[in-house]
Amino acid sequence: MKYLSGLTILLLFSLTSLTVPAADIQVRVFERGGKAPLAGVAVCLGTPARIGQFGSSLTDGSGNATFNNVPRATILVTASRDGYKAEQESMAPPTGNRMLVLSLPAGGGGTQCPLSETATRVSGGGLGISRFVMSSGAAVTTTRNVTLDNVVSGQPTQYRASEMANFRGAGWQDYTQAPAFQLSAGPGKKTIYFQVRRHASLSGANLETLSAVRKDSIVLQ
Repeated sequence: MKYLSGLTILLLFSLTSLTVPAADIQVRVFERGGKAPLAGVAVCLGTPARIGQFGSSLTDGSGNATFNNVPRATILVTASRDGYKAEQESMAPPTGNRMLVLSLPAGGGGTQCPLSETATRVSGGGLGISRFVMSSGAAVTTTRNVTLDNVVSGQPTQYRASEMANFRGAGWQDYTQAPAFQLSAGPGKKTIYFQVRRHASLSGANLETLSAVRKDSIVLQ
């Protein structure tokens, strides 16, 4: 692994032509010296004068943070998390979509990334579920077949739903705003867990951004 000054950049590449006026930037964070991704890292894109000028976000469970429509300008990347040394690195003006993989050393100190209110609420790299209810918010149902009504930001590509909080056995499905779902047999309170993701392949790299998990309950009679 080759270390550069400031943030440790393992992979940085341009994917589109110089004519693109704005770009999407995917940042993936690992612990230095290890293979596990770091969740909850505050990542800011900005300038020395305004660290979060172009956006701020928390990395998700896969260590990813995504920034959409980043302007073509020299960008200062700031990453910080409790228990790790906060660091900064300057990026040349993006000429297209980029993926940045970096690692952070254990420790403390350094310039902190100040999260915006939006970044605090939407920690899934821009993916946020602002509303999730079953069957238009019904409290009771007499049928096992319900709809999972949701309102999501951040252009998800897939969703998953389960009566188990760990989503065991639940596969990813093409995203839709009101997918059908069949509750388990037997009367009683049913709680459904719901999550969306944005999944894409860029130049052979699989990029996955996960939203926070939402849940709703309904009583089956």
